Amino acid sequence: MRIASKVLVLTWLLAAPPVAAQETKVVDPVVVTATTVPTPATQLGVALSVITESDFKTYHYATVDEAMRNVPGVDIRRSGSLGKTSSISIRGANSNQVQVLVDGVRVKSPTLGQVDLSDLSPDLIERIEIIRGSQSALYGADAMGGVVNIITKKGQGPFQASVQQEAGNYGTLQSRVQASGAWKIFDYSFSASHLESNGQFQNDGSNINALNGRFGVSLPFDSSLAFIIRYNKSDTGVPVKGVFPGPQPIDPVINPNAKQQSETTVMLLEAKTRPVTWWESTARVSRYQNNVGFQDPADPGVDFDFPTFSQINVERREVEWLNSIHAGPWSTSTVGIGYRHEDGENKGVFRAARHVPSLFFEQQLRFFDRLFLTGGFRHEDDSVFGSSLTKRGSLAFLIKETGTRIRGSAGTGFRAPTFNDLFFPDFGNPDLQPERSMSWDAGVDQKLWQGRIRLGLTYFHNDFTNLITCCVSIPTAPFGGPVNVGAARSVGVEFTSEADILPNLVGYVNYTFTDTKNLVTGRWLPREPQHRWNIGLTWEPIRRLSLFTQVYVVTQQWETFGEVYNSGYTRVDMGGTYRVLEKYNWVQGLDLIVRVQNLLNEGYAEVRGFPALGTNVLVGLRVGF
Repeated sequence: MRIASKVLVLTWLLAAPPVAAQETKVVDPVVVTATTVPTPATQLGVALSVITESDFKTYHYATVDEAMRNVPGVDIRRSGSLGKTSSISIRGANSNQVQVLVDGVRVKSPTLGQVDLSDLSPDLIERIEIIRGSQSALYGADAMGGVVNIITKKGQGPFQASVQQEAGNYGTLQSRVQASGAWKIFDYSFSASHLESNGQFQNDGSNINALNGRFGVSLPFDSSLAFIIRYNKSDTGVPVKGVFPGPQPIDPVINPNAKQQSETTVMLLEAKTRPVTWWESTARVSRYQNNVGFQDPADPGVDFDFPTFSQINVERREVEWLNSIHAGPWSTSTVGIGYRHEDGENKGVFRAARHVPSLFFEQQLRFFDRLFLTGGFRHEDDSVFGSSLTKRGSLAFLIKETGTRIRGSAGTGFRAPTFNDLFFPDFGNPDLQPERSMSWDAGVDQKLWQGRIRLGLTYFHNDFTNLITCCVSIPTAPFGGPVNVGAARSVGVEFTSEADILPNLVGYVNYTFTDTKNLVTGRWLPREPQHRWNIGLTWEPIRRLSLFTQVYVVTQQWETFGEVYNSGYTRVDMGGTYRVLEKYNWVQGLDLIVRVQNLLNEGYAEVRGFPALGTNVLVGLRVGF
């Protein structure tokens, strides 16, 4: 009966009759993450998705992780309520094996081995590019499963600004201010935001503040300089008490006083020049810093509760120089060198550092505006575990007469052991070697009905070897430490579809099938669902009103202990934008915005034992100047 009622509600939500509105045309994007130079997506043989600034405005995403839930092959896992730790996996590759970038700057912790997506602000984002499949030949360590690149918006045109204020249940409050523009040879954009929520339990609150800025100057000879800075600070309660060993109980044990703070800064100085048509050069200097503090004092009134405190500080400095030679319209050759230095400290426990020089090469070939080939390699020499060579290649073939694109890619990848893996006292193993992967995919994209229907189908296959597995008794870790004994494979299918059903009605359906297997134990890989569906509609019944519906369907996932599973779920989100005021004096527009998350109040957890929020309604106003 419960399932039937959901189906009836979804049918009603998705079947509202449309009214004519202005037609919008979908344009294939130019992508900067899949190759060393900006390249039209149609010329790339990799599987990719692009989330645009328009998507953030249409769907009112409060966080970066919410924006990536619709991407095929991608699984987002948030440990509880708004603002809590969020991680990403791609095609069965866990969060340690996925590289995350902000404007091309690595933002994964060398100590913890992953990035908490809640530490990345959703403000001032031009787009997010997600490349699925191994990309270590371009980005080196930790790009086994894919790459996510969050790209900051560049200021253009006359001054423009917006102010946004939203409020909702669970004590949710969100404030944003943003401004951008250009003056003569200078461009600028900056933003500030605040997000807070009380959550659903005792000690479940979160408080996140962010500042972002980009400042650029255009120079002669097609040259430019840009300085980008992004800052995020969060203070959250940790309401769920962890259980070890054994699976986390579905009904959480509440921790009344555990807290966590995180502070992240990303800075980039980038210089570009193309003084002649056949040569362009890019130099980049970047710095990433992250500080995470955790405090869990003894619970009041509880005997034998041991307090826990930690402070983890990491920093990464990196320089990179790329030079591309264009031999007419048919060939681009790029050579790059880089150097990065990483420091990691678990205060009072250990401190470690590594330096990594790198060299890479990429060749792009274009024939008859139909056949596009890309290949390259990267060599990194890590001061801790030695050198690694990774390679990849891709192919795309266009049949313009039928709107068909045939594509395929293959590459090797690796993940570097974290500082915790290597050096944590009594639990680390300094003899660890990198995890390795071999990945390939093949697919076809098809446009129908004069481009109003867009379909895609991809088969992927990943083999993971030398996986770091815990826990084995070794001399440096008598109570059990990590060793390179694991092997796994992940195969599956990604299906994408989008249709301009009417000029004012657009729908999409994405489906991912992922079959994973730990080749040592014979089990599924933990927390990887076999089936994921993403379904959505956007509708403009009148010129001033835009509505959307999004549905997420995820099947059960195996947990890390015994015959324990995390239940699947179906989540429905709805919302829209109504233009209250079009133009009045210096006000360019006043919008009423609404987002209802988990409309049907589904009880679920993306990570077992960390329940997600029930129905969360957020209503606000956005003023543009």
